[in-house]
This record gives sequence, C-alpha cells and structure tokens, in this order.
Amino acid sequence: MTESRVDNVAKRILVLGGGTGGYVAARKLAEAARKQGLDLEVTVVADEPWHDFRPLYGDVALGAAVPDEVRASIVDAGRRFGFRVLVDRVTRIDAGERAVETEKGGRLGYDYLVVSLGVRYGWEAYPGLDRYGYHNYTLEGATELGKALARFKGGRIVLLVPETPHRCGMYPYEAVTQLAETMKNRGIKAEVVLLTRERTGKPLAALGTDVSRVWWEKIQAAGVEMVQHDGNVEVDGERGVVRAGNVEERYDLLIKVPPSRLPEPLARSEGFQLKQDPRWAPVRPRNFRHPDYDDVFMVGEHSMPPAGLPTAGIPVHFAADYAADQIISEITGGYPVAGYAKTMTCVGYWGTSGYAGTCEIRYDEKEQRNKLYCYTIMTSPIIRLMKEAFYKSWIAAMK
Repeated sequence: MTESRVDNVAKRILVLGGGTGGYVAARKLAEAARKQGLDLEVTVVADEPWHDFRPLYGDVALGAAVPDEVRASIVDAGRRFGFRVLVDRVTRIDAGERAVETEKGGRLGYDYLVVSLGVRYGWEAYPGLDRYGYHNYTLEGATELGKALARFKGGRIVLLVPETPHRCGMYPYEAVTQLAETMKNRGIKAEVVLLTRERTGKPLAALGTDVSRVWWEKIQAAGVEMVQHDGNVEVDGERGVVRAGNVEERYDLLIKVPPSRLPEPLARSEGFQLKQDPRWAPVRPRNFRHPDYDDVFMVGEHSMPPAGLPTAGIPVHFAADYAADQIISEITGGYPVAGYAKTMTCVGYWGTSGYAGTCEIRYDEKEQRNKLYCYTIMTSPIIRLMKEAFYKSWIAAMK
C-alpha cells in the first residue's frame, strides 16, 4: 500500500477527465487540502475547457434546456475551488513509472492517479451506425437532433439500442416516453418504437422486477412499441431500415444510442484493458483501485460494469468521492473514510411526470462484485421538477 503519513513534500494528485468523476474528485481533494492544511497539488487533465452535464443533453434536444445551462468552464471551476486544470489530451498511462503522457508532449508524474475518462462512442461497431441517424450523446448531437425533431411532420420514430450496457441505462426509456408525449402535444401522428438488445424484452430488467414493471407500464401507457433484436444490427440509411437477424424495422426518423468502448488512452496503456471484455477497464469493485496499482483509482464509466454497477453519473460520482476520501485518509494517516455509498437513488423523466427509485448496493464476497437490489419509491410530476432543478443547479454552482 502507499505509505500513509503527513510530511513536508507536496503530494501530486493527477485526475484524468473533466467530467463528473474528475470534477467531484478534484473538488473534494482541493477542499480537503484547504480545510485541513494539507500540501496537495491537484491537477485535472481535461481534453477540453468545458465541463458538460451530459444528462441535460436530452433536454436540449427537446427544447427544455439551452446549451448555456448544460456546460461550465472547468478551468474557471478549478480556479474557484483550488485545483489546477491542464487542457490537454491524455495519450497513455505508464503506471509502473507513475507517469501520464499527453498529446502536447508532456509527461506528468504523480503520487496518486484518479482515472475518470468516461467511454468512447463506438459508432463503427455496427454497419451504417456511424453514418445514419441522430443522437444526443454530445451537445452538438443534441442540437442536431433538436433540429430533426422540429422538422419531423409525422411517421415512425425508431430509437435503436444496439447493445447493452450503454451510457445511462435509463435514457432510452426516458426518451421514448418523452418523445411519445411530445409528439402528442404537438399534434403530430407518430409511432414510437424502442428497438433494443434488452434480453428479457422488458425495460431495466437488471434493476429488478419492481423497477421494470413500473417502466413497462409507462411505456405501454405511452403507446410505445418495444421490440427486441438479436444483436446483429445493420442500419440501411438509403432505405430507412434497421435490420437485425430476427427483425427489420422501417423508420422515418432514427435516434441511436452509441455502443460503449474503452477510451483510447486506456486501450493504449498496459494493464488498463479488461481481458474478459475489452470494452471496459479493470477495477477492484470493493474500493475502485486498479487491481495492480494501489495508487491508481478507476472511477470512470469505463470501470463501472466490471464493478457490478451501471454506466451512469451517480455511481461514478460516488466512486470518485470515495476515491478522494481514501487518498485523504492515507495522506493524513487515518482520516476516517465513510466507504462507498450503500444506497443509490435514481430519478428519471417520463413525459410530464417523473420516477424515483432506490438501489441498495451490496458487495458479494463470493463473486467479488457489487450487486444491486432496487425498488420504486415514487412516481410524480414533482420528481421531474426535482431532477430538472438538480441538473441545472449542478452547472450553476460551477459558475
């Protein structure tokens, strides 16, 4: 283990990624340094100067939010909260030498490394997926999807989920119910189809029968058709058709969910690609450390499935917070750590109303991974208002 002590040498903490995990970890570390008088050098390496709150992209596409409500300067946030931001692109991690290489030629050393690089969108994984359809997984994509929805005069909308798990598991179900209600409110005749790889044929089955039942009832009430495909997906944009081995769906408007792939810097780094499934990065599910390096914390979406958790902002947030606590504990020689959160509350939209559910997180000693036990708390329009308020206040608090 890394030596636990307080001394006169500044501890260099390098945080890779300026998204949710990177921001949460860097802010907590910097604030602890200020409050406890610790000599820490906290540096975030981000490939762009913006911190985007990605869950709001769907609101941008549907006209419920504007781009200024979605992003804030991570550089300005660093100045405000006390961490340094280096706008550069990570190219490789040399964990054996405790160094990170960047695109601009830098080689950065560290005492602790927090890795939160999200996922890469693997549009190339299925024929035609990179060429046809719209998405709202980037701000630019959300803007283009918004324009396409404004032009849409009626017909068949297909939302394609080529594989699971993907970024934000609840998104497709939120999207189709909102699309159905939006079209109804606009007086547009539209069939909304969710074409998914969900193997059970029911929504959010991994979160348990109670959560799945509630969402299934809402999907049916919204008039959304849910179709299960076999994974052999091909998009024929010339004919406006999505084909799979067991189904063929015609569309007038195609919305797509990107396959998740390992970020390139991790794929190029020795020991940072999971052998059992190269889409993900290795992690110790109990404490989010790298299996081979105690001074490296893997808290991005790239490491959530191997930990038994969803690829979503909430588990990333908690993992980053826990990683920061562990680092502070080791540096101070015993600062008490609360541990990873044992419950996780998820909220979602469905049309004008909202959903709230809780997942208990239990560590399975035999399987050495976390398991989720989820149930519904409440469905109400007030949940939608609460979610909107939280999302927009996240960005407002950074400005």
